[in-house]
Amino acid sequence: MTSLALALLMQLTVTEAVAAVDPPVAAGGKIVLYRPSSIMGAGVGCPIRYKEKEIVELGRGKFAEFPVPTGRFILTNKTSSVEVIVDPGETRYVRCTIKPGFMTGRADLQIVDAETFVEHQADFERKDVTFQLAR
Repeated sequence: MTSLALALLMQLTVTEAVAAVDPPVAAGGKIVLYRPSSIMGAGVGCPIRYKEKEIVELGRGKFAEFPVPTGRFILTNKTSSVEVIVDPGETRYVRCTIKPGFMTGRADLQIVDAETFVEHQADFERKDVTFQLAR
């Protein structure tokens, strides 16, 4: 019984924290891009691109919201790519982590769930995207 109550309380907390991020764009959605505050790759940026155009470059502990129409998006950087499919009103989450590389770290993109983002959301600083899709 206690574990059920704890699970419900945790779900409410996640729902409230996700609501703190701006709501998705009508008839579209959004992709939340973030980079944790890990010390790994402290001096390495994480540029994220869509169709060769830079959306945002994330430093440690930063996040950005990329409003998008519904559809399929392939986000890239020099060493990684990830396919993101966004349905109407949906928010998807992409994490950039810096992994060990030969001379410097390499940025790795991964799709994650809302709970993974919310777990450390209070530690993140918002950054504006530098590229907007035409509506």
